[in-house]
Amino acid sequence: MAGANTQNTRAIISDCTAPSNESTEERLSRLAHGNRARLLAKAALFASMHTKSTLWARQMKAGSQKLSVRMEWPGVLCVYDPATGEKLAESLPGQPDKLQKQ
Repeated sequence: MAGANTQNTRAIISDCTAPSNESTEERLSRLAHGNRARLLAKAALFASMHTKSTLWARQMKAGSQKLSVRMEWPGVLCVYDPATGEKLAESLPGQPDKLQKQ
């Protein structure tokens, strides 16, 4: 191929070298499966954060943990783990200062 970027290709190939107990095909399959799972989780979180019932959403930190906080209709404050999309806490409607762990 004329003009192919072989420097990046070598970096990708060297990054995918398999340990002695795993073939290259198995490692690539495992990496691809992990990437698809992460992409699907991000897409699901993105879709859930852009529903019509979300009044506002913010990314916040509690110590070293990142959190996704959303105010949903009818005045329910929800706290999510942005990495997994798991709901960590939820308030009663109209009482955002009183969170209940899930």
